[in-house]
Amino acid sequence: MEIPFLAQPDQLEAKIAEWQALAEARLRMDYVTSYSGHRVYGLSVSDFRSSTEGRRAHYFAQPHAHEPGATAGMMDVLEQLLTGRDLYGEPTPLDVERVLAKTVLTFNPIGNPQGRAAAPVPFWDGSRYTNDQFWCWMRGDDSDHPGHMWRRLDEWDRRVERAPEPVGIVYEQIDEYRYVEPNRSQLSAYFRLFHQLDARYHYDCWLDLHQTEFVHSPHTCEILLPIAGLASGSIAEVNHKWGQRIVDAWIRAGFRALPQPVPLGYTGEQAEYFRRNWGALHQRMNIISTEIKNNAPDAPPQFQMRAQVIAIQESIKRLLED
Repeated sequence: MEIPFLAQPDQLEAKIAEWQALAEARLRMDYVTSYSGHRVYGLSVSDFRSSTEGRRAHYFAQPHAHEPGATAGMMDVLEQLLTGRDLYGEPTPLDVERVLAKTVLTFNPIGNPQGRAAAPVPFWDGSRYTNDQFWCWMRGDDSDHPGHMWRRLDEWDRRVERAPEPVGIVYEQIDEYRYVEPNRSQLSAYFRLFHQLDARYHYDCWLDLHQTEFVHSPHTCEILLPIAGLASGSIAEVNHKWGQRIVDAWIRAGFRALPQPVPLGYTGEQAEYFRRNWGALHQRMNIISTEIKNNAPDAPPQFQMRAQVIAIQESIKRLLED
């Protein structure tokens, strides 16, 4: 059976048209347009026949073009919520009518469609590119050190930086000269879309979906909490409990999950990017991140997609219990 791994912008837009025709009362579509002309979509699911006031509002998103398993997982859960079946045609384990009545769930399946459209493969499974080659696709090949990835910057300008050609797919172009990494700059379409929709729905939870390579690690998935000190008190407690719930579900599924959630380990410049862009949000709402193994033979696309699906499903089920 063909893998229903939907992660490209054209696949998303085809599905949106299909879902709108099938489930108009359950789906609201918003978008912002990036400098490249791509639409960055926010797809909100609820029972919109009545007021959504008082419902738990949860945001799901992924900012990185080189992490398509996150998109595929969101597409599968959206299919479940809007049709009652997953992309394989199997019945959803979610109580869809109860979910629709009690929550508003917004999904940003492709935070950087410009980068995703430039990717050379639909998914990364280690069969074609080594990690060094993959990383050069991610951030660009450093012309001063061929075969090694270029720098990781929050925002940069072609008039200042000696940029790689082609530009790494992690970056979103925001004007003629400037580029950003979406989850490290408020100038990105990824953040602009969130703020637009947050003004309407006032989200209290955000699951950010990511992938990494887990080099020299026995694990294939983990939950990351905010950098130590960014979340505190009851928010930090709920983050940990929520993250542990996902970890436990992964372990039940037979995945090699890191046994407990851990804080994001960035220091220095990268940590400062997160403090600047996420600090206020971490003090206001519950936010955690998935990391699912990417670009490796022991992480086939079916696994990448399934691990994200489990994390999203557990996050939704939690809302019905609180």
